[in-house]
Amino acid sequence: MVRFSRLLAACVLVSGLSACQANPGPPPVVEADEQSSSPTESTTESPTPEEVPEEDELPERSTVAIGVDPLRGGLNPHLIANNSELVSQIAELVLPSAFHGDEMDTDVLESAEEVDDPDNVAMRVRYTIAGPAQWSDGTPISGSDFHYLWSQITRTPGVNMASGYQAISAVRTSGSGRVVTVDFKQRVDDWHKLFAHLLPSHLLVDKEFASVLSEGIPASAGRYMVAGMDRSRGVITLNRNDRFWGEDPATIDVIQLRALRDTTQAVNMLRSHQIGFADFTPQQTSLESLSLLNNVNTGVVTRPRQLRVHMSTLEEALPEEAQRRALASLLDTEQIARLATGRSSNLEPGHNPFSDPVELFPLRERAGRKPLRIAVDPLNPTALAAANTIADVLQSKAIDVEIVSERLSTITTELLPAGKVDVVLAWDENGKDSLNMADFFTCATSSSPAGELSGFCPEQAEETAANILDGSLDSLAAQERVKQLNAEHVLFVPLLNEVRIHALGKGIVGPGQSIEDWDSGLVSAPQWRKDDD
Repeated sequence: MVRFSRLLAACVLVSGLSACQANPGPPPVVEADEQSSSPTESTTESPTPEEVPEEDELPERSTVAIGVDPLRGGLNPHLIANNSELVSQIAELVLPSAFHGDEMDTDVLESAEEVDDPDNVAMRVRYTIAGPAQWSDGTPISGSDFHYLWSQITRTPGVNMASGYQAISAVRTSGSGRVVTVDFKQRVDDWHKLFAHLLPSHLLVDKEFASVLSEGIPASAGRYMVAGMDRSRGVITLNRNDRFWGEDPATIDVIQLRALRDTTQAVNMLRSHQIGFADFTPQQTSLESLSLLNNVNTGVVTRPRQLRVHMSTLEEALPEEAQRRALASLLDTEQIARLATGRSSNLEPGHNPFSDPVELFPLRERAGRKPLRIAVDPLNPTALAAANTIADVLQSKAIDVEIVSERLSTITTELLPAGKVDVVLAWDENGKDSLNMADFFTCATSSSPAGELSGFCPEQAEETAANILDGSLDSLAAQERVKQLNAEHVLFVPLLNEVRIHALGKGIVGPGQSIEDWDSGLVSAPQWRKDDD
């Protein structure tokens, strides 16, 4: 009986652990007669102390560790400033989405469909949120979370998929917050790509969207939750979300994401079994070094992410096409990619469509009046090295340059819209879908920022954006329009495409034994189990 009492107390004290609570119900509702008494009605009776379990009676938490790139910014996946493989994959594990690709998430939604729309609405979509769907603090997922994401994206510069959200005219909630009706002012063929990675609005509503999630994600509605971020040690801890209500909950209790500074550290940690899997940016000798390790399978993967040189077209920056074309003509993307990454292997430089020599006088004249200001985040070593290389090239041509070293979130949301910088180096989601393509034709208004960092507003932009969003222009046609727009107006130069190394060691049993089975990386974590052999 004593042993049963101890085990019961252990489960009370560690109720967040899977051993004690595998599939909890909704949070308890405190009735009026259960609430704490007022100070004047307090009693001097002391509660009976709970018996503290012995340490060896606490259930053991299954823990695995993997190696990842260091976290450079915050965890808000909707900001261009946070575009990275790590942020994207954490968001998939922690934040709820209406759809994953073309497939509705049935854990989050009961239904999502187009419904009949009134005459003044181009399209209406109705979402019905699943009854058990809730954040890890017990708050139900509701229409407020949909409304919050829409309202923040449409008024914040430097966000992803701005065009799709700006096509929305209203988000209304009914049915005790479970039914969300979204009205569009123009058709959006890829509407199912919207409302991915919803955020816990009840915890963020009074905070700046550009800085929310800079130090973590306060509540989860996925299979895992962010339990801690130790930037000094380079460790992000994900705990299993025991409030997750859906099918196929995660089996591993704790996943530690350990930052890998370089190839040597990755090899040492795989060799000593400190990590069971690694997903990181390669260096020159990464594959060669990893190939010498026994029982480690390696592979190379590419991602639709691209480091670009964005040129601002604002009046205070580089408003003349000749200025931008002169700058672009000086960029040897193969050289910049090689010097910025420090490698020539596993490298995919971007193609510069403006490499033909042109007259440099317009750029020199502008730099003579005011130095060319190149903005870059100092915490991104590849982008910083690329910016310094570009500055060296320009200065060798007698063009005065100033490096503006600032956090990318500040650059994209404050400095760039104010015309305080001319050029920005940033990683972009190089997607080919309609929402990414339509961003190039989404102009700034009094209430919404431009959809693309250059701030350029093309002729017939509204019509072109509408044709891309409603599917009149298919993906290939939309890509051709963007290519033509860039060729005529010189808005960006692609420097390099993202290439990554995957290395599978010992300690984790996952989606398969082949490294090709691990293409999705951390996203497959709910399928993992710990291998103690």
